[in-house]
Order: sequence, then structure tokens, then C-alpha cells
Amino acid sequence: MTGFSSGCREFEKLSQIPDLSSFGIREGISEVIVSTGFESPNAAPIGIITKGGKPFVRLFKGSHTWANVAKERYLASNVVYDPLLFVRSTFFDLEPSEFEYVPAGGFKFPVLKEAIAWVVFECVNVKNTDQALIADLVPVEAGFNEGHRKDLPVLNRGFNAVLEATVHATRYQLSGDEKYLELIRHYETLASKCGGDGEKKAMKLLYEVLGI
Repeated sequence: MTGFSSGCREFEKLSQIPDLSSFGIREGISEVIVSTGFESPNAAPIGIITKGGKPFVRLFKGSHTWANVAKERYLASNVVYDPLLFVRSTFFDLEPSEFEYVPAGGFKFPVLKEAIAWVVFECVNVKNTDQALIADLVPVEAGFNEGHRKDLPVLNRGFNAVLEATVHATRYQLSGDEKYLELIRHYETLASKCGGDGEKKAMKLLYEVLGI
């Protein structure tokens, strides 16, 4: 399977991946932006689940991420600390210019230019249910962008509040249940109080998407 041969910026790329936690994939659920698609790159927030040191993913049917993984069997996790990018990638398609192609397993795979750290995974032991695709993840390549390896920012409650509000926004769109609006407003207050300009811009966009 081949990717693009267009020019890649320099990434700090490791030939071995001794510890996924160094790349933002930790025990429990790691909230990252997953990129997929060799020919038409796509990005969406996804929780990568790790139990006993073994990462796997559950992708619900109907999404671009699900379709790409079902076809190509690869995905990349992108550690991103930009709250606005989380909201944008949830509700909109990112521009092709926001992706960069990195060497991984003999091909080129799209990762986000704004990612601080990334891991390209091969999806194995794929199982399809009526509602989702479940796959174990085997790391193929990993790296840090722009020398960020020693400069990982500290998360704050405002950033986490944006993530929670975004999840509830998707649930509100699916169900129309007013309880999710109440939760979104609760987290918006927290994001405004504890976050910075990025968190406030992200919540503003979220409200625009929902028309509230």
C-alpha cells in the first residue's frame, strides 16, 4: 500500500517505540485526534483504549474514520493540545494543508501538522459488529513534531472542559436531548473560568455549530 511522495517536513522519528506513554497513549482512554486515509486524509477525535498495556480502538459505523480503517487497516494517533482543533475536527473536514505525510512501514501516512506527538498504528484482529469496528493496535512508527519531545504542555481544566462539551455536543446532535445542552453550558463555564483564549474560541465555535 503506497502513500504520497510529496515533501515531508523533518520530524523527530524513532526507529523503536519502547513506551507508548511517551507519545500520549496511556493506560485507560487517551483522547487524541486520529488521522486516517492514504488518498483522502481525514481527522476526528477518538479515544484510544489501553488495557494491560495493549491499545485498541472502537470505531462506530458511518464515520469517515470507520470507513478508512475498514478499507486500509491503518490509523495514526495525534496528540493535540489545541481545543479549537478538537472542535473543528469533530464537526468539519480539515483542509488537506493541515496534514503532513510521514514515513511509516514503507509508506507515507498522514498526521496532523499541529500534532506534538504521533503514532502510526496497524489495525489487526479486526472485528465488525452491528454498530462498530473493533481492532487491536500495533505501533508501526512514532515521532515528535518540531522538537516538542521535551516541551509537552501541562493540561488544564479548561481544555478538558472543551473535550467534555464536544462529546456532549455530538450526543445532543444525535438525540436532541436537552440534558446535553445543560451539560455543555456547565462545561462552557468551566472552560471560560480555567481556560485561555483557545478554549474560549473553541466553545464559541461549538455554540455556533449547535445554533445556541
